[in-house]
Amino acid sequence: MRSLDINSFTVFPPKTDFTFAKGINVIIGENGLGKSHLLKLAYSVVSVCEPLRISLGVHKQEFQRAIARKLVGVFRPDYLGRLTRRKSGRNRCEVGIHFFEKSCDYHFSFSSNSRDEVTVDKLMMRPSGTTAIFMPTMEIISIFPGFASLYREKHLSFDETYYDLCLALERSLSKGARYDDAKQFLDPIEDILQGRIRCENGRFYLVLPGTGKMEVPLVAEGHRKLATIAYLIANGSILENGILFWDEPETNLNPALMRNLAEILIHLASMGIQIFLTSHNLFFIKELDFQLQIQKRQANEEIPSKWFALSVPNQEKEIRISSGDALEEIEPIRCLDAELEQSGNYYQFISEK
Repeated sequence: MRSLDINSFTVFPPKTDFTFAKGINVIIGENGLGKSHLLKLAYSVVSVCEPLRISLGVHKQEFQRAIARKLVGVFRPDYLGRLTRRKSGRNRCEVGIHFFEKSCDYHFSFSSNSRDEVTVDKLMMRPSGTTAIFMPTMEIISIFPGFASLYREKHLSFDETYYDLCLALERSLSKGARYDDAKQFLDPIEDILQGRIRCENGRFYLVLPGTGKMEVPLVAEGHRKLATIAYLIANGSILENGILFWDEPETNLNPALMRNLAEILIHLASMGIQIFLTSHNLFFIKELDFQLQIQKRQANEEIPSKWFALSVPNQEKEIRISSGDALEEIEPIRCLDAELEQSGNYYQFISEK
């Protein structure tokens, strides 16, 4: 995805444009400023195209219904119009999606009183051919057994990203040449896990060489996230030219694993996978930035990256969005400054003893 133009969507200022990198895109900011909203919107507008295989033969009305269903399923508002920016009177949200191939672009809009319908103002001319995976903050692989069927039959208080992820995990492992191609992705993750992730009779296990297998719920939560990524690579759900969306991937990871995670993400990006992340963890953000610089210097390969900072400056009401091709180019974030201040206060306290 090349860019996203939004007007009056949730908390964002009117007429906000985001231009993305083909490699890694990092969205930073405090809680409540729209990081997850941006990630979920981007995921929704990409993933809605995949099952429909949009072509000139698909009716516009069908596409409009699919977009509305996806937005409601992913965001879980009382009704679709609740996703428009709040103001007195009626308002209208407009969204423009631009891919690297312009013939795949499309635009749609909906009003603040819309229940479950959108208006497609521009229909894509051909399918984008892009697959999308969304990794929520909470890991799902430990509660995977039976989740998808239960979600279809009962009303669960999980948004649709969890259901979509379970559908991706249901796919069987690739075989032959496809699995061999995935090995270059899998090896560094399996080295960290010290084993291979496998699914047997609807349950996941970590197969440990020489010691048998361990049920995934018994595996540390941070490792479960990496195991999920490993299995999605092994079964072909994360393909070349696909997109990975990951909401706060550093959650429940210790700093050593955050370093490993940064290396894995850079490896995936170097193989053609576009990545979108949210974070407000200083260590992880700095480590990712550092690893990108190492990749450029030592491997002589520059992974395109884009950094976005969402903030509300003092005495201002609107969210301010700054962006750059490097971490140092974006505006300071208060939550990151707070971590730096804490470190400074700690060392000052120790030195005064």
